[in-house]
Amino acid sequence: MSEMLQQYPVLNNREIHVRTWNPEGGETVICWHGLARNSIDFVALGDELASKGYRVIAPDTLGRGLSQWADSPETEYSYTNYVDLALKLMDFYCCDKVHWVGTSMGGLIGLLLASNDAHAHRIGSLVLNDVGPEVPKSALKRIVNYVNSPLSFKHYNDINQYLQTLYQPFGPHTSQQWQTMISASVRRLENGEYTTHYDPKILSGYDPEGPPINLWRQFKRLRQPLMLMHGLHSDVLTKDIVKRMRDEQPEMYVNYYLGCGHAPNMFYKSYRMDVEHFIEAHPLVELQEDKRDAG
Repeated sequence: MSEMLQQYPVLNNREIHVRTWNPEGGETVICWHGLARNSIDFVALGDELASKGYRVIAPDTLGRGLSQWADSPETEYSYTNYVDLALKLMDFYCCDKVHWVGTSMGGLIGLLLASNDAHAHRIGSLVLNDVGPEVPKSALKRIVNYVNSPLSFKHYNDINQYLQTLYQPFGPHTSQQWQTMISASVRRLENGEYTTHYDPKILSGYDPEGPPINLWRQFKRLRQPLMLMHGLHSDVLTKDIVKRMRDEQPEMYVNYYLGCGHAPNMFYKSYRMDVEHFIEAHPLVELQEDKRDAG
């Protein structure tokens, strides 16, 4: 099994923590986490994909996990900057074309890249983990409430229990998997108490009175092989949104998960095997050859 490396490239003058597997591997898979999560979510998927010969790259987004925090939160914590950081990351690791696996926010970053004429050629396949071109206001309000008001706890066991409750919709975990995920999701404050492992200002640029997320035009333009993962109890990806996505992209693969909300976790073998099978079924070499044949 390929050893996981932890690296700290400087992108746009910000130090970004990146977990990588199999640096000399073949095709590259970029795994990008959700809004208030970090790259620990992909350690099981990274191990397995690396064992099959893939190079896997999973960053902590700016302001999350072990990555540097923003100096200008209102502008740096934005999709425009995340997309730019993603391009800089691909350049740093010399990625011409990648498979993109994105959970929630990470999926939207991949969607923006894959639908942009200037960058679409760099995304060979796209996995959207429980996110669509729009997010219901009720789900946004729930997320904003807990992200903007992070709690603190005197004892580790207390924040452990809080996070297990908060992340229960992710679906099944073993006890060891919970501890792996949660241990990378907490940090100490100056007063010694524990809190969540992200900059509490990550939503500084979000305007609750502004226009809702609407990426339907971009979604319709996607031409890459596409897979959607849907936690059936998700409030972020509703059944109506999934139906419209299927209408707009009838070739899209869709996997539904019972007993799971937002968002299906990659620690669970059944979920990540769907991702692995999809990636294996759409090799980048063939995709590049198809593009040449079409030309």
